[in-house]
Amino acid sequence: MYSKIILLILILFTNSITTAQEKVKDFFYVEPETKNLPVFVRGNLESSKILLYVQGGGAENGIDFGRSDYPKWKNTLETKVAIAYFDQRGLNRNIKKIDTSKINARQVLKDIITIAESLKQKYESEIHLFGHSMGGIDILKCLAIFPEETAFIKSGIVFNTPITSDFSPERYNHYRPLYLKNIAKEFIEHGKDSVYWQKAYNWMLETDSISTIEASRQWNTYVDNAFKAIKKKIGLGMVLKTVFARPYNPISYLNNKDNKFVADKLWYAEKELWDTGKQTAIWELLPNIKHSILLITGRYDAIAVPEEQREAHNLIENSRIKILPDCTHESYIVQPILFNQAILSFLGLSDK
Repeated sequence: MYSKIILLILILFTNSITTAQEKVKDFFYVEPETKNLPVFVRGNLESSKILLYVQGGGAENGIDFGRSDYPKWKNTLETKVAIAYFDQRGLNRNIKKIDTSKINARQVLKDIITIAESLKQKYESEIHLFGHSMGGIDILKCLAIFPEETAFIKSGIVFNTPITSDFSPERYNHYRPLYLKNIAKEFIEHGKDSVYWQKAYNWMLETDSISTIEASRQWNTYVDNAFKAIKKKIGLGMVLKTVFARPYNPISYLNNKDNKFVADKLWYAEKELWDTGKQTAIWELLPNIKHSILLITGRYDAIAVPEEQREAHNLIENSRIKILPDCTHESYIVQPILFNQAILSFLGLSDK
């Protein structure tokens, strides 16, 4: 009798240790001496899969995004996989102490690879790159430009990622005009506010480009009426959770000067490349990607329009595409259930 009780206690104790080992909540610096590239990892390691989240926006604090649980992944995706959040090089430090020689687009890609390598070594898990908006572009470029260095990475998941950049003429002369024409035709065919959308369609036919400020404003007016997503507010509790949980300097979080400094430097550097004809368009890079890729966007995402995503899907040999209905640029917020299902299905995991 006693031996059975002891055995049961041992089994329960072993299971509790295993469960504890499967869950992770960790913080470390990839470059500990300089305190560059802080990484925050949280979630479930049972599947041995880690999503390395690459924040969009040019110079955003990915760790704040995860700490505050803005995307609500803590109790959804992170119950199935672990997600690693990181802050881009140069953030969380005095601007005078930022090494500007390493604030460039190529270094951003190298940093993603370095972080991925450290995660794979530390946790002995599969690494899947996972990026929103411009973070997705960084992932696509990373896999296309450094195929050998990224061979250990399992796949890439990019969501709401605009394939054309601020400086791409085809964004304003083809893809976004085509997007307005297509949604206008859909509304007309379904008899929804047909007069308004016929006006929008006719205007786009006559204008044919949104390269001017006036045309861009009118285009925005039309597409903004296609679907109204509920905006998620950032509450005081989310801010306090982020500030008081930060394992690094909270002052930087409050003044945000480093983010603007890094973002501006990257933006102007890219503009110079386009102005001098030295920038390679992402369309030319996509066929070089051999990794498995999942492309996600919203049907009414006016930033990462479906027309671009379908073209990217055609150019990437091993890719899947998911267009979420009634969804805009923050697909993980507007359609969280469909978004999470698409991610877990792609990873070969059940959403149950």
